[in-house]
Formats: sequence, C-alpha cells, structure tokens
Amino acid sequence: MLIASTGFFIDAYDLFNINLVVVVLNYVVNGKLSGTIANAPLQGGVLKAAANIGCVIGQISFGLAGDVFGRKAIYGIEMIVTTVATILIISGPLSLGKDLFTYITVFRAIMGIGIGGDYPMSASVVADRANLRRRGTMVTFIFAMQGWGSLIGGIVFIVLLAIYKKGVEFHHHTSQLNSLWRIYTGLIIIPAIITIAQRLMMTESTRMKGVQAVREDPSLITKGQVIGVKLDHNGEKVDHNGEKVEGSDASVDHEVAPPVTGGGLAATKAAKAAAWRDAREYFSEWRHLKILIGTTMSWFLLDLIFYGISLNQSIFISALGLASSKDPWEYLWQQGVANVIIAVGGFLPGYYFTLFTIEYIGRKPIQIMGLTMNAIIFAVMAGKYTELKAHPHGLIACFIFLQFFFNFGANATTFVIPAEVFPTRVRGFSHGLSAACGKCGAIIASLAVSIMSTNVGANNVLWLFCGVAVVAIPFTFLIPETKDRDADVIDLEERQAAMGYNAGKL
Repeated sequence: MLIASTGFFIDAYDLFNINLVVVVLNYVVNGKLSGTIANAPLQGGVLKAAANIGCVIGQISFGLAGDVFGRKAIYGIEMIVTTVATILIISGPLSLGKDLFTYITVFRAIMGIGIGGDYPMSASVVADRANLRRRGTMVTFIFAMQGWGSLIGGIVFIVLLAIYKKGVEFHHHTSQLNSLWRIYTGLIIIPAIITIAQRLMMTESTRMKGVQAVREDPSLITKGQVIGVKLDHNGEKVDHNGEKVEGSDASVDHEVAPPVTGGGLAATKAAKAAAWRDAREYFSEWRHLKILIGTTMSWFLLDLIFYGISLNQSIFISALGLASSKDPWEYLWQQGVANVIIAVGGFLPGYYFTLFTIEYIGRKPIQIMGLTMNAIIFAVMAGKYTELKAHPHGLIACFIFLQFFFNFGANATTFVIPAEVFPTRVRGFSHGLSAACGKCGAIIASLAVSIMSTNVGANNVLWLFCGVAVVAIPFTFLIPETKDRDADVIDLEERQAAMGYNAGKL
C-alpha cells in the first residue's frame, strides 16, 4: 500500500503543480500576472492538458501490458518514465523564450505517460492482493495520496515563495522566479527514485499467477484449480481470513501458484494472444460491456468538471478577486494560499471521508451523492456569481465544499470501482481504459475552460459544469455495487457455465 500510494502522491504533485507553475512561467516569460498565457496555444490550455494527453496513452498501454506480462514485469517502469521526463522539464533553457512553453508541453506529455501508467498498475497491484472486506479501503487509501500530493505541493510553493521574498519583492529580482518553478517542479524526483527501487523488487500476486496458469492450461477452469479463487463445496464464500461472507457461493483459495512454464519470444506472443482473447471474450457480452460503459462514461464526465476546476483554479480565483495584487510576489502568494486553503479544507478531508465510510455506505451511493452535491454547489456558484465576487470568503467556502464532495464522491469511487468490478485477467486494461476516458474529459476541460471563461464568462462555465454533473449520475446505475463482490469468483462461474460445466456437481 505504501509503495503504491507514494506513486499517487508523486502523480498528484506532478499533475496539479502546473496550476501554479503556469502563473510563474507566464510572468517569467511574458511579464504578465495571469493564469492564461496569451502567446501559448489555447492560452496555455495545451500546456495544462499535456500531462493528461500523455496519461491517456500510459493508462491504456500500461494497463494492457500489466494484464499481458503480469504486474511484476511492468511495475516500476511507469515511475522511471515520470522521473526522467521531470528532469528534462526542469532543464528547459529560458533562452527558448516563448518556445519554452512548447518544450515543457512536450515533456509533460511524456511525463503523463508514466503518471497514466500508475493508475491501472497501482490499482491492480493492490486490488489483486486485497482482503475482500477491506479492498475498498485499501484502494481508496492509495488514491487518497493524491490529496496529500496536492496539499504538499501547495505548501512547498508557499515555502519557496517565502524563501525568495527578499529577492523578488524587496529587491525586484523577479528573474529569481525562474529558479523557483524549477525547484518546485524538481523536488518530487527524490521520493520518485526511492519508489522506483521498491517497485522493481515487488513479487507477483497470487491471483495474477493464477491468470497466467489458466492461459497456459484452460482446463484448470473446469477442474476448479484456478489459483487464488475457487468454488467452495458447501456453497459458501470465505474471505482471505477464512471468515464467511454472506450472499455468495465461492471461497478464496491461497494455494501457491505453479510456475508458468515457457519463455522467449514464443511465450511472449502466446501471452499477448491470450490477453487479447481474454479481453475480447469478456467484453463481447453485454452484461460486461455495459459495466465498462458505466465506468468509462462516469469517469469521463467527472473529470470534465474535476479537472475543469482543478487545472484552472487560478483562473477562477483571479476572476473572483481572491488574487488581485499587481505585485508579482504578492500575487503568487495569494494564489498559493488560496490553493492550500482549498486543499486542506475540502480536497484532503473528502478522500478520508470516503476511506472511512466506503465499506459501510458502498461505492454507488457515495458516487451518486457526490455528483448530486457537486451539481448543487455549481448551481449556487453560478447563480450567485456576482454576490460571491463581492464576498471572497463565500467563494472559498464553495470551493472547499466542491472539492470535498469531489473526493467524498465520484473522484474517489470512479477510481475504486474499476479496480473491483472487473476480474484479474482484464483488470489492468479495464481500469486503464476507464481512467483514459476520464483523462479525455480532463483534456477537454484543460483546453476549453481557459477560452470559455474569457469568452462566455466564468459563471456560464459553472452552469455547464452543473449540467455535466447531473448527466453523469445515470451512468452510475449501469455499474453493480462492488462491496463484498469478488469479480474473479463470478468470472470463474461464468466461464464454467460457458463450458457447460455445472459447479454444483463438485
């Protein structure tokens, strides 16, 4: 859990720091205090979207690779990509001028490939090993580190600003901000290198070994010898601690998996073919495909509004008068403080409300509740936009509640549900595809919100977000509740039935 969650701390720091880095870069290169960059594509929207564009590639490719080759063979490579790209980002020469925006955009896209790969890999690594009754808590725990990444990122920014205050504010050496954004971006390399070493040493999970064994010998399905999961003779199901779980007819088995034989190019081709066959076979059935539609669309619509706010928070903060100083240092300080207040007030607590209640309330109720509250808060912010501009404290409260119900809501559950609802053999691909659809929403938000807030007004953008939150709710109903649901057991029963095998005759 710690190895996986540290990755998400790093991912969040890298993803969300662009919200503040763009403000610094705009002043360093253009001499302007704004969250929009006039001489960059789509006013800096492409720069903000770059990491998410890379995420789409990384989520699908690493998710599929994890299903094909196993988690152990892939886990750690995604963090290497992220770390190398970060080093290259902070090495960009200022002499490039406005082309520095293009340089950073390219390498943030590459960094995003690594960040994207962390989503399906970490989710699968933890879900493969999790105790059924604590699986939601464990998967939420690793994702909740995004909250810490965002918060610590904001605090680091403020600390660096305080260190540079004398030079920037008193002596007007604003060129020092060029080193500030590089240090701010590069500090995360230290925990990343430590995490890489730990990930490369992880062993393969029992359930993934079972998947690999079945691909070599499909007869294990009818023999009831699928490693990690098997049907129980008494029609009961027990969890990893041997305790009975009501309402099911299977049990989890922890026999040691036999080694997967073979090797070389032929074995690699066979593994690829088997993984593709698993995915095609599984999603050719509507009962499985509709679940995938539910996870992909709910994540897509959620990220439209989540990243529409998170990556453009500096724009809304400025538009509503929370950062209005004409002094460079003071303006950046106001932006940093506002981001930290929102993170500590709503962003982080929301994750932990989900963490402590997910096994009691369930995943679907939390997701529906969160989307409903988001829609209400967006409506309040849009409808009372003029009043909120005159009362900044009311705006901060709205942003805090908005972030709270993002994370005590769909931002957490859209990550948790794909890790639980799909069986091990297609979990990496399914989670990666769902996350990639989410990042497509984030890309659209990154590219559009800067332009829309300028052309149609921030209040109309908020009304649009309200509508998106409402539309996302019906897609949640396509997904079954995953509390106490073992997708591997259900998959085994379905595969046995498809082979004409009656598990009840064991």
